[in-house]
Amino acid sequence: MSGNVRLALVGCGGISRAHAKGYRDLFERGCREFIVTACCDVVRENAEERAAEIASFQGSEPRVLTRVEDLAAAGCADAADICVPHYAHHTVATCLLDAGLHVMVEKPVGITIRATRAILRAARRNRRLVATAEQVRRGPAARACRWAIRERRLIGDMRTAVVQAVEDAEFDFTRPAFKWRGVRNLVGGGMIMDSGAHFADMVQHLFGEVEDVYCTMRTQRAPLIVDAPVVGTTCVDVEDTWHAVIRFRSGVVVTWTYSRSSPGQALRTALYYGSEGSLRDLGFPFHCFQGGAEAKLADGRVVTSQEMVDEYLATLSAAEREGLFPYGCRLDFGIEVWDFVNAVRTGRAPEMDGEAGLRAKALCEACFESATLGRPVSYRSVLSGRIRTFQAPIDTFWGL
Repeated sequence: MSGNVRLALVGCGGISRAHAKGYRDLFERGCREFIVTACCDVVRENAEERAAEIASFQGSEPRVLTRVEDLAAAGCADAADICVPHYAHHTVATCLLDAGLHVMVEKPVGITIRATRAILRAARRNRRLVATAEQVRRGPAARACRWAIRERRLIGDMRTAVVQAVEDAEFDFTRPAFKWRGVRNLVGGGMIMDSGAHFADMVQHLFGEVEDVYCTMRTQRAPLIVDAPVVGTTCVDVEDTWHAVIRFRSGVVVTWTYSRSSPGQALRTALYYGSEGSLRDLGFPFHCFQGGAEAKLADGRVVTSQEMVDEYLATLSAAEREGLFPYGCRLDFGIEVWDFVNAVRTGRAPEMDGEAGLRAKALCEACFESATLGRPVSYRSVLSGRIRTFQAPIDTFWGL
């Protein structure tokens, strides 16, 4: 399309704040490839707050709406940045795709494999673009670490990774942002699906396709959630603890452990081992390399995160650097937004389209399916929908 993309922000709570910061960063760097023309949220105050924030740097105030159907009919946007809770991803995205808008959907795309495929079918029949809003892989540190592992081969042939986050840190289910996160039919699953979606994308970005998964999971605490959306008052029914072993077709094996209900000594670690050394993640373990990493090589040398970033950036041409870090943007949320609107403008594929989001999601679902069945499961069987025991009740709840 020619001209600036008219962008609607749909869902103006929680994660939308980070998206708006991305808009601001791009705008202040001189990007004028898009203009935010609408903010839509069922809570009008949320939409008004985000619209005022955007107006403060954009100079024009987006229209405020409270119903996605009204946005679809308004003709005021070419594309939508969808930041609603997981359970509404497929209904909101298909509604807007059928109205002729391109969409970027926050991870983990649909609430199940079937929900995600419904979004992709809507995109195909309307000849519109679907992008996955996945920011973790896009920052300089994460890109540099991937380059160091896959192309620089800094630590040799990859062998294994050990990723753990174990602590006693229950969520506050009185907060609106967490009420829906404790209910399987609303979130699709617990942190395996939520923060774990970032991890599931990045490890496949690093190591390729998954062969199979074996996972156990537990809900060790099940507090009451009062007035959860859609379902009302109910108990938490998502996992708060899991242990997973992920085998990749490349031969890499990853062990992945989490608990937020384990009193005593807390543990957070992420170590990636190759034939010539290791990489230690310096940030939150499930947001792989977002905070950088330190390498320790077999000969004792240490390579810092900044050294990896500097060496990686030096390999890029000016055109490559502009494509990866547009307008000099280093903010990963800003990069994902630009990638989407630029793809809409130019007709190219986004860096992470809906199919890539589906593949990341399938790894999360493979963990759930394995834990439910009590045995290892084939990744491809979960991706294809042949295995869906865990997901079936969620699909039934939403009529999928």
